[in-house]
Amino acid sequence: MAEPLTFQALPSRQYVLSSAENFVLYVLLEALARGGDGAVGGRLPLNLGVVLDRSGSMYDERRLEFVIEAVKFLVDNLGPEDKVAIIAFADRAQVIVASDQIHDKAAVKRAIDDIDLLEIGGGTQMALGMRAAIEEVKKNLGSDRLNRVLVLTDGQTYEETACIDLANQNRGQMSFSAMGVGVEFNEKLLMRIAQDSNGKYHFIGEPAEVPAIFDDELQGLRAVTVRNGRMELTLSQGVQIREAFRASPEIYDLGTPVVGEDRKVIYDIGDLEAQVSGAVLLTLVLPPRRPGTVRIGKATFHYEIPGTGERSIECDVTVEYTLDRTLTSKVNGRVMNLVDQVSVAKLQSKAEEELKAGNLDRATRLLGNAIQGTQRLGNVKATQALSGLMEQVKKTQTLQTRAAKTTLLQAQAVVRKTQMLDPEALKELKTDQD
Repeated sequence: MAEPLTFQALPSRQYVLSSAENFVLYVLLEALARGGDGAVGGRLPLNLGVVLDRSGSMYDERRLEFVIEAVKFLVDNLGPEDKVAIIAFADRAQVIVASDQIHDKAAVKRAIDDIDLLEIGGGTQMALGMRAAIEEVKKNLGSDRLNRVLVLTDGQTYEETACIDLANQNRGQMSFSAMGVGVEFNEKLLMRIAQDSNGKYHFIGEPAEVPAIFDDELQGLRAVTVRNGRMELTLSQGVQIREAFRASPEIYDLGTPVVGEDRKVIYDIGDLEAQVSGAVLLTLVLPPRRPGTVRIGKATFHYEIPGTGERSIECDVTVEYTLDRTLTSKVNGRVMNLVDQVSVAKLQSKAEEELKAGNLDRATRLLGNAIQGTQRLGNVKATQALSGLMEQVKKTQTLQTRAAKTTLLQAQAVVRKTQMLDPEALKELKTDQD
């Protein structure tokens, strides 16, 4: 049987200066699942809980209409083995379609059309909807299914901590994808729910985009070939880890690295879609050593293939210590490209924090630096999004206006999305390294 994935550890530099006290080295841990080559069987059946906000604000801008259209699309594209429960929430939560009813398409569509008739209030208690969906997903929970909760909302919710707790308490059994419509929702909350559970976060600027987002979720789930990925890095003595970021398919901070007594750090990656890189970028600090080849760490990727159990694949992280400073100037272009993308995301996030604190000058300087970074990378979409945010910041000096919040959410979505280099760019970078 062909290996279902590749796993590699790429250092930003192959040569490390022997005399440096604290040599900074970036290491990219990357897993890439194969697809369509017989390495894995047919697609896994779905086990979904779809949680829909039916608060009063969902009637604005025809949001509820587009949600109904999206759910009908989902129902029409299910396979015979798929299980999907649909839950509506406002002040209360109600299961409007149980998972064992989903294949009566006519009945399901009638229930969706009547969602506005439910007597569940007009507030926003998202945790209640999530809890009901979790209970439905658990009825069909299994390693031979893709277990996920999809949450769609357009507003602020009560009990935000409860939502985060639910995602974390169930992360080993299911992932959570969070979709925010408009500009009134708490994007930090939805990002946290998705990131903590290895799901997806979607910003939906226009209600008409809702059906396309549901299609994206469905296509992504169908493309999953590797389950429950987990990266483990055992650091050699003297090697320290300073930062860790998820680097693909989206960029976000993985928090303060926790190194155990066994010198291991572990990062959950979740499910992998075929041909979509799952990667973590680490910032390491190396001690001085004598010249020669040194293993600075051992990386292991644990994963599951349904029907065959857990597997693992290993690779060493090695560098060459040298006294020749000219050798240490040679870099891996692909890794450094991702380092630059992460740096832009950090600048955008810091600018947002400064603006919220009322530090307009610092915010605009940080945004200016981020724009310069995207220009160097040739990321036109990110440059346009950040430039639009800069204009709004200078114009309104706040994030409170609808236009400013919209441009902020657009910039976040674009900057977080990893832009992989095209083959020609990789050839040029390889030539530069040589």
